[in-house]
Amino acid sequence: MRNSLFSIGLLVAFSACKKEEAAPAETLLRVNSYKQTCQAEGVFSCYLTQERDQVGSNNWQLFYNNIEGFTYQEGFIYTLKVKIEKVANPPADGSSLKYTLLEVVSKEKG
Repeated sequence: MRNSLFSIGLLVAFSACKKEEAAPAETLLRVNSYKQTCQAEGVFSCYLTQERDQVGSNNWQLFYNNIEGFTYQEGFIYTLKVKIEKVANPPADGSSLKYTLLEVVSKEKG
């Protein structure tokens, strides 16, 4: 009986540990020529972005993060190469991912 309870306990413990989907170390990120109002811990302007297989499509997603090293200029569509790092202890109202600009691949009038 004791071994059964131990086995069940291990099974529950391991099933509760979900393997997190790893973010790619680097990716292309497309940033639209204008921002959109969004709401999180207040109202502010978010980038509209496309990532991975959505780049070049008509689907744009709100992007609540900052991109370290990126200087945005409205009116231009950017294709960026960014590094994505997991934040060890993110704040309660912050992202668990940090984006850092590696290269501006293109900047086109939008």
